[in-house]
Amino acid sequence: MNKNLIPENYNSQNLVNMWRDYIDWDKRRIGEENFLVNQLRKYNVKKVFDAALGDGCDSIYLIKQGFDVISNEIDKIFLNKALEHAKSENIELKTTSLDWRELDKELLEKSFDAVLCLGNSLTYLFTEKNQIDVLNQFRRILRNKSIFIIDERNYQYILDNRKEILKGNFRYSGRYIYCGKKVHNYPVEISDQKVKFEIVDKRTGKKDHFIVYPFKRGEMKNLLSKASFKSVEQFSDFKSGEDINADFYQYVCVK
Repeated sequence: MNKNLIPENYNSQNLVNMWRDYIDWDKRRIGEENFLVNQLRKYNVKKVFDAALGDGCDSIYLIKQGFDVISNEIDKIFLNKALEHAKSENIELKTTSLDWRELDKELLEKSFDAVLCLGNSLTYLFTEKNQIDVLNQFRRILRNKSIFIIDERNYQYILDNRKEILKGNFRYSGRYIYCGKKVHNYPVEISDQKVKFEIVDKRTGKKDHFIVYPFKRGEMKNLLSKASFKSVEQFSDFKSGEDINADFYQYVCVK
């Protein structure tokens, strides 16, 4: 993302040091039960644009599965960590560092079979204009009948239960997306406009935080509709349909 889109008080150096233990790459793959690869193969995907590389978790996995992946990360600290992880796995990453709103400056129209925006990443955009502009950019670089896959945390649960959560009663299974047992996170500030999560390394006591926009129920579907995707299939913790008790939602959108 562009620095103008990164939330206030964001410190990626602290976060990157905890991120792999926060995600737990192996448990993340177990939790999704081949969802990502199955969706890509269902739509005969070969070339993938991973819009949010992060520390490399998904891109490295997909390259190992035989996909041609271009990985985008504008945060240099996370990008360097991803390159470090790729080297240790004997994988070569092909990377870009593009502002999502300006993909058309460097990426050709209809040049990918799939675009991924995973890891709850769109929630770092706080205005509908930015959100729609970015979704339109993602759609533009997709070939016809290709797919866009995006996920989001169940923020409606957090908004509806903010008083109990701020008392320390945060329901989270730890089986999907963020699966680490050594590093935990939980909301410490909740409003309709933003949620501040504290992230804690249980071994060292080190703490940091990140701030995101909380999508309300149905808001993501509405945005995807405004971005003119032909069809949108929703999943809840990688199972088809909408479950209000899920930790995360996934959307597979066809151009």
